[in-house]
Amino acid sequence: LVVNSPEGNIVSTAELTIAMLLALVRHIPKANESLHAGVWDRSFKGREVRNKVLGVVGLGRVGTEVAEITRGFHMNVIAYDPMISPSRAEKLGVQMVELGRLLVDSDFVTIHVPLSPTTTGLIGISQLKQMKPTAMIINCARGGIIDEESLYEALEKDYIAGAAVDVFSKEPAQDNILLKSDK
Repeated sequence: LVVNSPEGNIVSTAELTIAMLLALVRHIPKANESLHAGVWDRSFKGREVRNKVLGVVGLGRVGTEVAEITRGFHMNVIAYDPMISPSRAEKLGVQMVELGRLLVDSDFVTIHVPLSPTTTGLIGISQLKQMKPTAMIINCARGGIIDEESLYEALEKDYIAGAAVDVFSKEPAQDNILLKSDK
């Protein structure tokens, strides 16, 4: 049986985004790897997300779900989406801003737009350089929205503090440059 269920993965993708955010900010993968290597290292220090600014790029179904969940963490949510009306954003308790301001003001940025000619390479090195050096970015939407070479450069040159990526421009991502970074 083949069924078209466009809303079937909204909640699971939003939950994955939250899991990626928390794993990234709390260094869970690194701490787990260290422990499995037999090292008892209590120096992994995470950051709290409470009262931090989450920038949501794309306030469609998944982006809206992420915004609602993170508001429960007492995060301040801002969003960029030229298709969303200010009244809709107000109902969600989200402030709409331009992409440049979102990148500058956010502690965490999460991507929730479809891959299209206008979103391919939407986040490149110039956008990543606008972000705070303590900022982190999450992409559970589509590979190719964030330029992977630029993201690698931004991580390695400490333009941003970390990234969590679940999608790649070419999958499987066995030879992807991002796999060379521990950030």
